Amino acid sequence: MQLMYRFLREPKWIVAHLLTLLLLTAFMCAGVWQFGRHQARSERNSSVLDRSNDQFLTADDLFSANSDIEFRLVQLEGLWSEDDAVLIRNRSHKEAAGCHLAVPLVSDVSRATLVTVGWLPQSSCDTYKFELPLGDVSLTGRVRLSQKRGAIGARDASTGVLTSLARTDVSRIGQQVSYPLAPVYVELIASEPELVDAFPLEPPPTNLGPHLGYAVQWFLFFAVGIVGYPLVLRRHSRKGQAEDLGPVDD
Repeated sequence: MQLMYRFLREPKWIVAHLLTLLLLTAFMCAGVWQFGRHQARSERNSSVLDRSNDQFLTADDLFSANSDIEFRLVQLEGLWSEDDAVLIRNRSHKEAAGCHLAVPLVSDVSRATLVTVGWLPQSSCDTYKFELPLGDVSLTGRVRLSQKRGAIGARDASTGVLTSLARTDVSRIGQQVSYPLAPVYVELIASEPELVDAFPLEPPPTNLGPHLGYAVQWFLFFAVGIVGYPLVLRRHSRKGQAEDLGPVDD
């Protein structure tokens, strides 16, 4: 038996063992990662559905905000502060390029809430002309957490007055308005009076996505490798043994 598998110690086979081990490890890690993403997506979907059925929040709730209120629905009243409106760049709608329009809703002289009122096509983003209704506004919206730059991504200037940003960063927008903003922002669902120039934002997706299928795929690759490689070694050993025995004389 030892003679049959003596080829395993040859340099080229040692390289093959290491490469196979590396691939199997990569397959397993990729499968675990995709399964983790599937679980995270499932938990997020549950939060979206559960919190959207909770009792409506008020402006006071937003100023004592924490992550547990994301996706909750809120009812607000106030006045649009059109002069403080900003555009959030590189936002798509049904695969079309555009931007989001974010406007503070001033509830009283001392505070406001940033509201993403809708999506604009790229042509409107480049030549921004948007008139908001005057007078009192009442709206229903969805609470979202302020966005932050990750390890990569476009940077916004840390000073000055910006008319467009790479993300809905409430704290950065708060630097250029004259009243405190709630630490979260709101995605508009419906308002009175209505906004007619901006397309309503789509609700957060609640599909599970392809992550579970990808996880199964990577685990199958691992299974094929863990079973197939020993079979390859066994076949090679038998082939070598047959060559060592040579042809059988009649």
